[in-house]
Amino acid sequence: MMIAGGMLVFVGVAGRAPGQSPEPVAVPAAVAPRTAREAVLEDRLRRMEGLLERMPDPEHVRELEATVRRLSSQVDQLSTRLREAESPGRTGPSVDDGVIGPDGSAMGPGDGGAVPGSGSAGPVGGDAVSEDVAEEIGFGGTAAGFGPSAEIPTPRFDMPGVLPDRRTRSHWGPGFQLRTDDDEFDIQFHNLTQIDGRFYGIPDQDPVADTFDIARQWFIFNGHLTRPYEYYVSFVQAFDSFSALDIFLNVNYDKRFQFRFGRYKSPFAYEFYAQPTEALASGEWSVFFNNFGMNRDVGAMLWGESLFKRVDYAAGIFNGTPNAQVDLSNPKSLIAYLNLAPFRPREGSPLENFNVGGSVVAGSQDHAPVPSILRTIVPTAGSNVIGVPFLIFNGDVKAEGPRDLWSLHTAYFYRSLMLLAEWQSGFQTYGLTDKPGRARVPVEGFYVQGSYFLTGETMASRGRVIPRRNFDLRRGRRGPGAWEPVFRYAYLDIGEQVFGAGLADPDIWTNRLYLTDVGINWYWNPYIRVLFDWQHAGFSTPVQYRPGGLSSTSDLFMLRFQFWF
Repeated sequence: MMIAGGMLVFVGVAGRAPGQSPEPVAVPAAVAPRTAREAVLEDRLRRMEGLLERMPDPEHVRELEATVRRLSSQVDQLSTRLREAESPGRTGPSVDDGVIGPDGSAMGPGDGGAVPGSGSAGPVGGDAVSEDVAEEIGFGGTAAGFGPSAEIPTPRFDMPGVLPDRRTRSHWGPGFQLRTDDDEFDIQFHNLTQIDGRFYGIPDQDPVADTFDIARQWFIFNGHLTRPYEYYVSFVQAFDSFSALDIFLNVNYDKRFQFRFGRYKSPFAYEFYAQPTEALASGEWSVFFNNFGMNRDVGAMLWGESLFKRVDYAAGIFNGTPNAQVDLSNPKSLIAYLNLAPFRPREGSPLENFNVGGSVVAGSQDHAPVPSILRTIVPTAGSNVIGVPFLIFNGDVKAEGPRDLWSLHTAYFYRSLMLLAEWQSGFQTYGLTDKPGRARVPVEGFYVQGSYFLTGETMASRGRVIPRRNFDLRRGRRGPGAWEPVFRYAYLDIGEQVFGAGLADPDIWTNRLYLTDVGINWYWNPYIRVLFDWQHAGFSTPVQYRPGGLSSTSDLFMLRFQFWF
């Protein structure tokens, strides 16, 4: 065999053209020896795999699997960089010039943690932040709100500590969401936009005017900071003002016993607390709640729901100033809510979604009345050109003393039918800044409301509607959307004390009124809704609709376009 091999070599050389340089003999590519770094990482991988086999806890298994994936990625990146460093024409130091960091990532010879010449702004794996990147993104600098003396986060200390770099996956519907692989952290973005056209039956009203307006523009961010801790931050542009809407932290280890702290919907009145704003059948709340309800408030609340949602409750201490960011006086208010659905979970039963319950407010006030202008449709406080006023308190009036409100409700949903009714009542105490004495003014109201889906959609409560066939004009996708006619009758009675105590002028304002809403909702798809509503108001005594002009009725025609995701 050796002789045959030698003859083949001789023939190959002899057969070469004169003057031709010898061709290089093909040599198999040399396999680069493993570096110390790769050996360490592979050893860590083997140990992690061994741990995975011995760890029965699913939570630990998920964490270790994520670590194994990260280390595998680091091995691949280091191998790629090693091959690039050893390729012809490459200059500069290789990864061998560095060491393995405490988290298994590659670290350069300097203490910054980056690999010189690697083209990367930070360490492989991304679990630590290099000094140059930290300075760039604001750690220890003014961009993060810290002075230059603040230390850069480092694994050496718990404060300022280094947070782990977690992979996320994106999700749509409803809203946009980023969530970590272990489901411990997420952030969601939602949007609510309501664009109205409001036109009144009486011309030349003052200050009310026909107008197109942005009734609500909400920007909502919510999610989890580990699964038991839920955060919610939202901002609102409403008519002509911009402010924070809801800002709270919710602690949820058990759905039956949860704790919420911050600014959010206070638990008074079913129509407000139990129904999403974007799903109100008539577009706005009833006249009692708009003028005497607590709306949003700042406080702390215990709340929860029982198995099968037969009982849900809420009770908390709040500032007590309706729809305010801060309290206008020292007294605080207790607000509590209870709802019973006694026939759940009898699926298919006509009584499955029957609800009954009530809510209360108890506290004291010592500030200017909120709101000081009572209107037919605007909640709590709003633009002067939106909503017809029917009573304006005199300038020297003060909300001073006890305030006690209560409400009883029933709600019934069956197939395509909705029926709601709520009775709301209580007492408000007022005084005059320049006179002694107080007036305890009774307030009472109620509403009944009904709706029905003509296109067959079914209801268990108010919320997002999924049309059976979306409204679409494209061939092969044509559909009518979902159609829901709605009716509501509401009544409000404020005691005669409001005039007898000199709190308002009886010659131009009224203390009793009724409102009838007739409308129809057209849902194009789960995200877009069009509402047309005609609201007719009747006043027990004529009210001023412009200086020198009085009227016993008012008519509002409202067209609303809403998109919500």
